[in-house]
Amino acid sequence: MLPVVLVFALLFVLVVIPPLGALVGILSPFPLVFIFLQRGKQVAFVLMTLIFGVLWFLVGQNQALLFMAEYAVMALVLGEMVRARFPGDWCIGASSLISGGLSILLLIALLGNQDTTVKEFFENQIRTHFAQSFEAFRSVGENKAEIEEMKAFFEKTVVGFASSYPSFVFVGSLISAIANYGLLRLVWGRIYGPGLFSEGTFAEWICPENLVWGFIAACLALFLGHGLIADIGLNLFVVMMVIYFAQGMSIVIHFFKTRKVPVFLNFIFFILIFAQPILIGLIAGLGVFDIWVDFRKIRNSLPSEEG
Repeated sequence: MLPVVLVFALLFVLVVIPPLGALVGILSPFPLVFIFLQRGKQVAFVLMTLIFGVLWFLVGQNQALLFMAEYAVMALVLGEMVRARFPGDWCIGASSLISGGLSILLLIALLGNQDTTVKEFFENQIRTHFAQSFEAFRSVGENKAEIEEMKAFFEKTVVGFASSYPSFVFVGSLISAIANYGLLRLVWGRIYGPGLFSEGTFAEWICPENLVWGFIAACLALFLGHGLIADIGLNLFVVMMVIYFAQGMSIVIHFFKTRKVPVFLNFIFFILIFAQPILIGLIAGLGVFDIWVDFRKIRNSLPSEEG
């Protein structure tokens, strides 16, 4: 009964408090996946149908469809793959890829009846958001010259943001899948034991080596291509950088664990990472070069241990 209550509590927050709802909405698949694993597929389908009806009544058809594409589909794929005992990275990758792809296709379909493209729609949304931010800066007495400089910089980058919006949809789905899988593994393990989940830790995670070709293709398309090719390269580059940043973070966490670094120093370092963009780039680079360097020296040891 508790997961059902959590589902409708999350829906209430999403509708009544939109800013907080955007944060809470990331964890919306968790109770659905939990019910899927605990009560079975049929019960989960009934609950999702009920949620869809409630959302349609409260916020309209389009928002209800987007919620189902972003969160309900992710819950179904994640639950099915966890139940089939796939590795964690497969569960996260498949659920985020399918959910993100369906979300983009649904946006294209919903915008098909309007006189605008998906790129123009996102560009208008970004312009509206930044216009509101500039007005807020003016109202609190910010320096007008600095605001004009910000606007000039924004005008140069808004097209790039709009072009890369599909990658942000996929990255958002990836972050949501990681958060829900991690929370599900923790809660399910505490209640029923770790039987459904692999014993591997994030510090031992190794990104599939073949993905480096996607990274190389993204760089070539981004820096040498034009028009649509460059846009595709930009989106693929953003997604690849996020994946290799995760690989770099797994390396960092591995060294922290092996060196027994105090928890408070870990916390300070993680704050510095997200406060300094250059550190994010360095850690992503660490993830890329791990393919050849093998900083943790675990690639060669894994087959012998399994044998």
